[in-house]
Amino acid sequence: MKHSYEVALLEEIERSRKSVIPAAAGEVGGTCPSNIAIVKYWGKRIFQIPMNPSLSMTLKEARTITRMTYDYDPARNRQEIKFLFEGREAPAFEERIATFVSRIQPYIPSLSHSALRIESRNTFPHSSGIASSASSMAALAMCLVRFEQAVTGGVYPGDPMKKASFIARLGSGSAARSLYPRFALWGRTDQWPGSSDEFAIPVSRFHQGFEGLRDAILIVESGQKKVSSSAGHSLMGRNPFAPVRFNQAHENIKKLKPILEEGDWTGFISIMEEEALTLHAMMMTGRPGYLLMQPGTVAILHRIMEFREDTGYRAGFTLDAGANVHLLYSRKDADAVDQFIISELQQYCEGGTMIMDRMGEGPEETGS
Repeated sequence: MKHSYEVALLEEIERSRKSVIPAAAGEVGGTCPSNIAIVKYWGKRIFQIPMNPSLSMTLKEARTITRMTYDYDPARNRQEIKFLFEGREAPAFEERIATFVSRIQPYIPSLSHSALRIESRNTFPHSSGIASSASSMAALAMCLVRFEQAVTGGVYPGDPMKKASFIARLGSGSAARSLYPRFALWGRTDQWPGSSDEFAIPVSRFHQGFEGLRDAILIVESGQKKVSSSAGHSLMGRNPFAPVRFNQAHENIKKLKPILEEGDWTGFISIMEEEALTLHAMMMTGRPGYLLMQPGTVAILHRIMEFREDTGYRAGFTLDAGANVHLLYSRKDADAVDQFIISELQQYCEGGTMIMDRMGEGPEETGS
């Protein structure tokens, strides 16, 4: 089943097929941040269509930086890919990238006649628990759309960031949200006009009290997860609680809109923590079930709740699909919360590892 944006995109490409595109070579680059979901995406249909809408905060420091050199020649009859990660060959990543690029060729036809050299690196450890697939696929998608613009001379009109979000989604669902600043929403919901299952949109209306949100990423376990996120999504198809979960996410998205617009910190923290715990409940109640939290994870959650109750500071936790904790807190409370993190929470982090991040402004173009 093709969706409305995809249909319009393919129709535009078909109308433009008569355009003669000469050979071209060059370089494009971009850097995209990771994001942390407030309302979680967990469970999908075919072609990376989410079972529920999700909303995330874009990070600032945790980013992927990608550079892509290209050689487009209409006489070339095959796609060629070379991929380097952190300056080294990475065969497993290269295979995944090649499969992804082949998959999106209908949306960027020039790729079928191109040789690409892609170099990528992260500003954070790959195994740190940050969603590296989100930042890496978003950065790659942005480069691919810039490549198309450079090669075709802008033959295909439209919003390039929307197309990049659409393309990124096909590589990693959460990557669709990394193409926008501050807050982003992915998934169709009546509460946000223009929302779509095919791409993310920016959430620009929110209270100034949420500006500059801090995110302390507390690394409890840095190793590879025992169950990948892809496997976790698949297991939702057999989870007896999945329908209730999807309804919960829709309701939380509905509640979150006025919470963001009115600056309701109590409501924000309540939804964020409920979503985090529900995500891990879905893992534990799957068939088979599994547990990714570690003792240090649980200890941190207890300490955060006790700290908030004792002090009244605006600070709450969320979790990604792993053992590590994201502590989100107001910039106005940053000095006190930073001190609490160092004195009370760092002891639970693997090797004392923490990443101090904050709300970010989204992707940046680099290169020509």
